[in-house]
Amino acid sequence: MAFVAIHARLAVLLPRLSAAASSLRSAPPRTRLSPLRTSTGHIFRSPRCRRRPCRARAASITASLDLTEDNVRQAIVDAKAELAQLFDTSVGITGQVDLAELDGPFVKLRLKGKFWHTRATVVARIGNYLKNRIPEILEVEIEDEDQLDDSPAAY
Repeated sequence: MAFVAIHARLAVLLPRLSAAASSLRSAPPRTRLSPLRTSTGHIFRSPRCRRRPCRARAASITASLDLTEDNVRQAIVDAKAELAQLFDTSVGITGQVDLAELDGPFVKLRLKGKFWHTRATVVARIGNYLKNRIPEILEVEIEDEDQLDDSPAAY
């Protein structure tokens, strides 16, 4: 009984739906808007378009390395290139990150100089980079807790 009622409703709705679909097919195509231009004539691009190269650069870190002292040192050099804003010497940032000790899957880092970001942030970002580059690393620590002091006397 319910099937007959549904079938009857569909018989009424189908002609209406097909008429609506045919009117959509005959609708004019969308017109493309001209790009926005700045006062100097340059085409304005949204910030979302500017972020795309960053994603591509981050995706380029696909080759994982084995856990050796040389590979950790090489990954730190690569991290300095990838995370250039942490180590930009042109604005007076003299901070350096070096490998202090490699004890199995535990890496200890040594910090020297001053950084733009807090030292804890630098260690966290370098640690994330190292863990992504060398998956065998379980933990990245600082050699001495006093090296996390951001006061000017600690440089």
